[in-house]
Amino acid sequence: MNFNSDERTFDCEPTLSDFKVLEFCREGHLMLPGVVPDEINRRTCDYLEGKIPANPSWVPEGMSEEDLVRIRGSHEPSTIFLEDWFVEHVLLNPQLVGAIRSLLGRYVGLPVLVSHHGVECPAEAQGWHHDADHVFGPELNFVEVFYFPQDTPIELGPTEIVPSSHIRNSRGSEPTNIVTSDGPAGTLGIHHQSIMHRRGASTASGLRHMLKYSYWRSVPPERDWIKDPDFDPRTAYFGGHTLARYAAHMYYWLCGRGDDFRVIGGQGWPWRTENQIGPSYGFGVKKGYLPDWRGDHDDGYAR
Repeated sequence: MNFNSDERTFDCEPTLSDFKVLEFCREGHLMLPGVVPDEINRRTCDYLEGKIPANPSWVPEGMSEEDLVRIRGSHEPSTIFLEDWFVEHVLLNPQLVGAIRSLLGRYVGLPVLVSHHGVECPAEAQGWHHDADHVFGPELNFVEVFYFPQDTPIELGPTEIVPSSHIRNSRGSEPTNIVTSDGPAGTLGIHHQSIMHRRGASTASGLRHMLKYSYWRSVPPERDWIKDPDFDPRTAYFGGHTLARYAAHMYYWLCGRGDDFRVIGGQGWPWRTENQIGPSYGFGVKKGYLPDWRGDHDDGYAR
């Protein structure tokens, strides 16, 4: 681990292989259950509830002590990023940073803003939504992380996610395929910021904490994660109809080849099924179509 505290960036060895990177492109999320130590989880809850004093390791330029107090008491308590224990065990969590490094490349920028989604339970479910200022496209210039510092079973209304909904606007339809982020204290979830989600309904009593923040790309994309010798993009599973073209485009972009991506449509690559007797035609074509990430055309292809 190489942490540059002045520039607030880190670099480390990537831990995801081609198959896991493609899984993120296809599904839009990865979960890491219970990876933050219990002591840090308790300290995080105490910090958010004002039970322990602040001990910032530095004060950002232009900010005063009054600013830090105000920020800590807001719904965006980003002063927690100034606490050494939070940086070491949460932001630079060993199991998290390798995955983040795989998706965002070297010299990843640490978060600068956190949102605290604290909820007094029981509570009704939120409406399904894509976060504000979401962008549908193959680029992955940042990823979002959800951190649950206490045990968050279904009864406490963990975040519910609609897999593969990061590729286009999915509002207006009731989702049928839902993944819940329930898990033990210290669970971290890596999400594409555009994925559709909501806070689930809760039936238990108590305060449910969840912190949400983003890590940032600082270098152009390239395929510098773990290269799996068994991975072949000609035959890899990029998803079903209306999904595969988008996941493949994102994977190409992450490999640094986004400008080279084209598809021919129909049964052509990246669509495939286990019942075909050979690879799909169309891999590596120079002329063809791009996925319509904006949803402007009925056939799903940009002109």
